[in-house]
Amino acid sequence: MDENLSKDVHDFKMNKLKKTQFIPLNDDEFKDYIARNINVNEKLTRPQKNIIVDTLYLQVAMVTTIGVIAVLPESISKWSKDDASSGSIGAKWKQNVSDGPVMDEDDFLINYLGHPISGAIYYSMARNDGLDPLESFLFSTFMSTFIWEYGYEAFAEVPSIQDLWSTPVIGSLMGEWMYWLEKDLDKQNGLVFNSRYLGNVSYFLLNPMGRIADGLGGFLNLDITMRFQTYQPFNSQNKENYNRNINTPTQFAKFDYGVIINLEF
Repeated sequence: MDENLSKDVHDFKMNKLKKTQFIPLNDDEFKDYIARNINVNEKLTRPQKNIIVDTLYLQVAMVTTIGVIAVLPESISKWSKDDASSGSIGAKWKQNVSDGPVMDEDDFLINYLGHPISGAIYYSMARNDGLDPLESFLFSTFMSTFIWEYGYEAFAEVPSIQDLWSTPVIGSLMGEWMYWLEKDLDKQNGLVFNSRYLGNVSYFLLNPMGRIADGLGGFLNLDITMRFQTYQPFNSQNKENYNRNINTPTQFAKFDYGVIINLEF
């Protein structure tokens, strides 16, 4: 092939590629940015994908739980409706987090049965998604501590010392027991006293959030794509590196970066 023609073909391909990968962010300075993407989904194992998807569905149940507790009498919820209705909820959350954790005054059954059941639900969902016992315990700790105690519930009350340890610790022990009960149920072909109905009820009770997530997944058909996207200023030096090998990463410190999560129904 003629050398000039070969060069023209190469330039054409590079210009076309640049049009799809360069996003102008500052037209006043005529500066383009090289967009590089890492599709997180392609880097995750199946259990990791499963737990991420189910965690998003779990938020539906947790927000619903917040709504139910909010309408319960204060004698049960221990949430002050006057505090919730006064001032900014953001300021209330910040104050509660700053004041905690404290020993709460909830009933014994709430602290040492109700909260551990929540921890067991987180744990059993993780185990059924393919995580091992340690990973499932860490997941239960993350959900109960950061998402619930210091997240949703902190908008209404100060984080509780009892809940911080009883939910993941006792809950994980209960969750592992529930997981093996479910495996025993599998060996019985899903039958309890030869009843398929009782078997289905037992499956739900042993992994309620997993079953709810499966139902929501079938109804919503939610497809989740996650990726890291970085932008690096495109200058003459970058152009030289870019033309030499488009897949060669440059210094990460010079990148602007973020995480993008696409939810497609």
